[in-house]
Parts: sequence; structure tokens; C-alpha cells
Amino acid sequence: MGTIRVIIALYMVVVILIGFYAMKRTKDSTDFYAAGRSLGIISIAMASFSAAISGFVFVGGPGLFYKVGMGSLWLTFPTSISFAMCWIIMGKRMRLLTETSECVTAADAIYARYKSNNTRLLTAIATMVGLLLYLATQISALGFVIGPIFNISFKTAVVVGMIIVIIYSVAGGMLAGVYTDVFQGSMMAVASILIVIFALKDGGGTVNMSQALAGADSLAKGGLGAKMTGPWGALTPAACMAWFFCLSIGIVGQPHIVHKFYMLKDINKLRWGPSVAAIPGMLGGLFWIMIGLVVKYFATTGQLPKEAMELLAKSSDNTVVVYLNYYAPKLIAGMVYAGIASAVMSTADSFINIVSACIVKDIPAARGIKLTSKQELNYGRISVIILSILTIIISFTVGSKGVAVLGAFGWGTFAAALAPAFGIGLNWKRATSKGAFWSILIGLVGNVIFEVSKTLGAAWYVKLIKPLGIYNGALWMTISAIVFILVSYATQEEKIDTGVEAAMEA
Repeated sequence: MGTIRVIIALYMVVVILIGFYAMKRTKDSTDFYAAGRSLGIISIAMASFSAAISGFVFVGGPGLFYKVGMGSLWLTFPTSISFAMCWIIMGKRMRLLTETSECVTAADAIYARYKSNNTRLLTAIATMVGLLLYLATQISALGFVIGPIFNISFKTAVVVGMIIVIIYSVAGGMLAGVYTDVFQGSMMAVASILIVIFALKDGGGTVNMSQALAGADSLAKGGLGAKMTGPWGALTPAACMAWFFCLSIGIVGQPHIVHKFYMLKDINKLRWGPSVAAIPGMLGGLFWIMIGLVVKYFATTGQLPKEAMELLAKSSDNTVVVYLNYYAPKLIAGMVYAGIASAVMSTADSFINIVSACIVKDIPAARGIKLTSKQELNYGRISVIILSILTIIISFTVGSKGVAVLGAFGWGTFAAALAPAFGIGLNWKRATSKGAFWSILIGLVGNVIFEVSKTLGAAWYVKLIKPLGIYNGALWMTISAIVFILVSYATQEEKIDTGVEAAMEA
């Protein structure tokens, strides 16, 4: 563990230095929340990749593959098209809104488009609900990874990780986050390539591992071995396609991703973004697949040590820890652990600053309160500290249930609540503020109720919804889009600001 600890410690030092460098360049709230609109295409693309991938791919992904097999690939397939879709549908329009309407947050864009303070307030609430719980989950994942390495408790690891996030969030805001994203994303892309090579070698190739799983006696019941290696894995086709649908289209409703377009300096470079963001994203998908496959192969064929099997029995999320601790070269394991920490922390940084913006900008603006730029900057930094304390409390409370919270209030919630208002609204002039309001409200409330009911095992959900095998986020994103269109057609057409209309037509 000595090598791994040194690599991670060096990484933490680099992150803190990046935060202080960004602090020197952060002068006002535009710098703090939108990185001064001064960043290049590589920085923006890598920041989008890091924010989208997060700890779910590098910690939860291998564990999910261990449980359901090849079906989990349907969560990685969208990477190849989702970034392109987001950049084409949202990129130029979001960036131009900063010129015509001085937008800094996602809710600013909603207000600029619909001129409704109620819709703006609801957008801020939806963003806070999803991101605060998302943030607690990311910090929990960080504690889960670094705790065993440094031989410290889960709670101590959570506090240490949160302190580091606070340092560069308070110091440099989004500017610090994007700088670290470039460093972190590059590290994880390289680590993913290396780990895939080693995993293939350790498992004797994908054909050998797949054949072993398909014919394993321990998986023979119900043909589970064949299912694990089949196109749907242990999932239903409906569930797989729902995940693909929600993850590919729902990206346009992710505030921590679409917000990144505000930061771009040269709008003419937008066309290069999808490729720069998608390539490392697909490498992360390969990491997900290979770690899950090789550990499942070792476990099924009886090659794992007793201690490793005990870890997997506690939680399938230990899949990545098992491979890195027992099979990967220590230098590579250190890089991967640092990369996982980087992915989690970059996402945490984006989340904490966006939630801070909701508190000091969006909610006051929706209620007619105007703060000066200096007040926003100062209050923003204070709110980051308060939010961090709240995150630690939620993380301690949620603990191992954080993955369920992530599923309930993460990607699916944003897709259901915000994707139609952003993705359709910024491309369709007939959309109205009432359509956006009811779409956001129904998508948010519906998805939260369904996910909570699923987690609690509510009788009505188990009887009526669970048999359908459909991901709740995909279901409510579809309902939200239908509501958005129907209500817009049923209400009076509204005049769009000249600047916003120009951005939509660009």
C-alpha cells in the first residue's frame, strides 16, 4: 500500500496547488461560477467528461457488471452519442445566452428563455435536490475508496475528502474545478487504457472469461451464466433500452454538464468538443466492463482469495477494490485509485458550486432580490462551506445506501425534470413558460415519488410498476416531455426576447 499512498498523496497536493492557482484568477462571481468565460475547448470537453462520468462509472460500474453482467453495457453505450447530442443541441445556444442575457447558472438560462420567476425557482429547487444528494453520494464513494488505503474509518475518509473539495471549491470555484478536471480526466483516461490491458491479460481474454461464465456450475441455476454473457445480462430488454434512452437523451438536462458551455472562450471551436469528451468517456466504459468481467471470472472459477470474496459478499461495489488490491501492479493501482478519487472530486466540485449558485443567485433572483457581484462571491464561498458540512452529515446518514440515492436523485431526476425545458425549449419557439413549469414540476415530483417507493418497496410500486422493468428516469422523462409539448400548445404563445431568439437561430 506504500506506493499507492504516495501516489494518492501527491495527487492531493497537486489538486490543492491547482485550487490556489485558480484563486488568484478568481475576481468576481462570473469567474467563480462560469470560469470567466475564458476556457479552451479541451478544458471544457474534459470538464464535461469528468462531470458526467463521476464515481458511478469507476466505483459503481464494475460492481454493477459483477451483479448483472453484459446488460450493464447499455449504460456505457450512450457515451458515444450523448456528448455529441448535448453539444449539438445545447452548446452554441447556451454559450450565446451568456452574451445576450448574461447567464451564469442553468436557472439563468431557463429565466432568459421563459421569463418566468416561478419556473426559474423550480429549476433551482430541482437542481438543489438532485445535486446535493448526488454530492453526498460522491463523497461517500470517495470515503469508500480512500478509507482502506490509508487505514482510516469511512467517516474520517469522508471528512478528509470533503476538506480537499472545500479548499479548491472555496478558493477558485468553477475555475479551479475545470483546471482539476483537465488533470483528472487525463489521468483517468490513461489509467483506463492501462487497466484494460492488464485485466485482459489476467483473465486470458474476453472469450475465455465469457465462456467460463457461461458454463459455470455455480451460475447454472436458471441459465444465469448464459444470461450474464448475453446482450441483456441479468436485466430485461426493457430496462436496458430505458437506460440507453435516458442516458443518451437525458444528458441535455444535466445542469452540471450544460453549465460548462458558459465557460467557453471561442464558440467557433465547439465542433471539436464531442470527440474530445466522448473518447475518454468510452475509455471509462471499457474500464467498467473489464474490471467487472475479470473479477466475476475470478470469483466464479474460485481463484479469488477468501478475503476478496468476503469483500464482495459485503458489497459488489468492492469489485474495483478487489482487482486493484489483489491483481493490478501497485504503480498502476495507485494511478487508478488517484483517478477514481479525481473523478469523484471533480464531480463533487462542480456540484457544490452549482448548488451554491442556486442559493446565492437563482433563488434570490427568482424572489426579486439582487446581490452585487462581490456579495455573490463572498456569500458563495460561505455557502460552499455550509453545504459541505450538510453533505458530510448526509453522507454519514446515508452510508452504503448512497448508491440508491444516486439512482433516485441523480441522472434520472435531472433527465425527467429538466431535459424537456432545456433540450426542447431552446430549440422550439412555440414552447411556453407554463409548459416548462409543469414539465419540471411533474418530472421532478414523479421521479422522486417512484424512486423513493422503489427503495422502500411500496406495495403499489412492486405490484404495478416493477413488473414493467422500466427505469423510472426514462419513464418520467417521457411523461415530462409530453406534458411540456401539450401544455405549450394549450397555452398562449409567448414573445421571445430578441437576443434569446438570435441564440436559438444561430
